[in-house]
Amino acid sequence: MADDGESRVAALRRDLQRAMSDQVGFGRPDSLYAELREIDPVSEANGIRVATRFEDVLTGYRDQCFSRHRQAVAEALAHGAGNARDETLKLAWEASTAMLINADGPDHKRLRQILEVAFKPTQIRKWAERIQSITDELIANVSGRREFDFLRELAFLLPERVICELMGVPLEDHGLWGKWTADIVAAARTHEPSPATMKAVEDAHRNFFLYFRDLVRQRRANMGDDLVSLLIRAESEGDRLSEVELLGTLQMLIEAGHETTGNLIANGMYELLRHPDQYALLRDQPELTDGAVEEMLRYCSPAQWSLPREPVVDVELGGVPVQAGTPVLLSLLAANRDPSLFDKPDSFDIQRNPNRHLAFAGGPHFCLGNQLARTEARIMFRGIMTRLPVLELAEEPRLRDAFVRGYESLRVRVA
Repeated sequence: MADDGESRVAALRRDLQRAMSDQVGFGRPDSLYAELREIDPVSEANGIRVATRFEDVLTGYRDQCFSRHRQAVAEALAHGAGNARDETLKLAWEASTAMLINADGPDHKRLRQILEVAFKPTQIRKWAERIQSITDELIANVSGRREFDFLRELAFLLPERVICELMGVPLEDHGLWGKWTADIVAAARTHEPSPATMKAVEDAHRNFFLYFRDLVRQRRANMGDDLVSLLIRAESEGDRLSEVELLGTLQMLIEAGHETTGNLIANGMYELLRHPDQYALLRDQPELTDGAVEEMLRYCSPAQWSLPREPVVDVELGGVPVQAGTPVLLSLLAANRDPSLFDKPDSFDIQRNPNRHLAFAGGPHFCLGNQLARTEARIMFRGIMTRLPVLELAEEPRLRDAFVRGYESLRVRVA
């Protein structure tokens, strides 16, 4: 029996490795995560520990012994940061590792206190008016059409236009950010990059740094009420962002912000189309939209894994010994289907209550921009439910092979 258990764990770990390296070919990992939670909750793949239970994932975010900063530095060194050829590239790597999402402990607390000024509720309410206007315009553009790409024409266009307007830059600039972001985020999965990957990541960091350095210089000469100006002014108890921290923060808002929101909206719409009873319920009762967005965040969150962390000392996670320095991934998708927290976790239920999901992480690392993402999704789905006819899938979408879970397109048509 012991041999059977060991062979099953080995098979699950092989499947986990496949799911992490080829999610397009592997498909939906729900049943895999269910078995891992049950018999191998802190599993192993390619030298990385992967936590799948809700409480273990939350511990990984809350416990200060799990360092994101050390892994960010390790990733940077693996991709050539220690051999930066010039001062610009050196500063670009510093900006990347200094950003809030890569900080720990007191540094993280200080940065967050400064940045919270730009994301306080009064600021979100102010931005909501413009988000509503953009949503109305986008929905008007597809109204009356029999078929369209929901992902490209609604789901992604909203956060792309919002972030460009908030930063006060032309809409076409998001086309530059997309490739840079994809190259950087995908590289977080490996400490043994190919020369081509190292070159792509280096170019992406350099381009982000130069882009935002020039943008900050422009804003300092002509301050406004845009997000960049808010962050330049932002301070807490007399402390301000350094230039490197400011540039890293702006890069972080692009890498962690608009793409995940676009995928949240597209993934959520796909699940509504797969669950026509829930789609009909939301159309009949659009006041359920806030809860529906929370269920989308739980059930089909685009943030499927945390960025890697590492314990600074030998620890136990979920009763499993993890040596200091071992990369640890926290599976948000698996945690959000944990039956110890959620009744009927594999059911998509827009009236689920309570819904204590981890789509925005947890503890001190709870996503700073969560209310902006929620506001965009809520406004978009209210518009879809009240202003568009009943839609159906025109074709089954294909997953993209990316760190963020999402589709290449989502073609829909009037039912």
